[in-house]
Amino acid sequence: MKKDFPFKNFIEALNDRIPQRGKLAEMLTELLGIEKEAVYRRLRGSVPFSFQEVYTIAVHLGFSLDGIAENILLLNRQMTVLTVDLLNPQERDYKIIESFTENINRLKEDPTSESGAVGTIIPASLCANYEFIYKFYLFKWEHQFGNLQKIKPLAEINIAERLKQNNKEFIRTVRSSPKSVYIFDRRFIEHFVNDVHFFYDIRLITKEDIHRLKGDLQALLNDLEHYSIDGHFATGHKIEIFLANIHIDANYNYIDSDKCKLTILRSMTFSDSYSFDEVIFRNMKNWLTFLKRTSTLISEGSAAERIQFFEQQRKIVEEM
Repeated sequence: MKKDFPFKNFIEALNDRIPQRGKLAEMLTELLGIEKEAVYRRLRGSVPFSFQEVYTIAVHLGFSLDGIAENILLLNRQMTVLTVDLLNPQERDYKIIESFTENINRLKEDPTSESGAVGTIIPASLCANYEFIYKFYLFKWEHQFGNLQKIKPLAEINIAERLKQNNKEFIRTVRSSPKSVYIFDRRFIEHFVNDVHFFYDIRLITKEDIHRLKGDLQALLNDLEHYSIDGHFATGHKIEIFLANIHIDANYNYIDSDKCKLTILRSMTFSDSYSFDEVIFRNMKNWLTFLKRTSTLISEGSAAERIQFFEQQRKIVEEM
């Protein structure tokens, strides 16, 4: 291997984690879905790992890439889009989803770890728990990326059974982390309802669909109000819920632990840009700190404002 090979440190980290060459090659063959000889070419440095491969391996093994390979493109203070097909998921898509959940599962091993979401949309760690809300986001995502000549109405959008099970495991995993933080744009429910109205007006959503969406939104609000009063999930792990007092113009998810500093910029519903870069993460956390200072904490406090907020949201949903 050439000394200046850009993935040298990454490969050394792999060898440190799994010293047995054959066992390492077997694991990578199964994880990446490529031939074993293709794996050996990568381990020799003859062929570079792709970003997707680096990300998949890092998530699966819980690597903090910033400390491994500063000269890899992923760590070059850039964010890279990774799109998973959620409507027609293949084995590759499931492996990425399941590896991501496995990595989050390691958060509970770090008592100081934290996961969170901030923005104007219902984050995946919440919406995945409500079938028709999640289905609507899939529907919207399909219209952003699908075949415009074959537009499907909401009623024809189906969630794969394995994806449903993955979502349940993802929710359980997130709620097992010691602390979760959510900062919501105060109009996030209104934004969702406005989108529903648009698709209803162009006859892609029916009144029956709206009835089901209303049921899910009401359940979501009931759960959020319960969490905000108690300050914990049913698992007993802490949750902080903030209402932003200034406009939020981006949607972020993040994972902060000793093993992983992951920033996720959520754009176009389910298309995410990921970065393990600590500078990007630090900038995001600085922004998050600013938002906390300018937001209202409604979990374990601010009872009057909490009651007023949820009453307003229920009225918006009821009039949908």
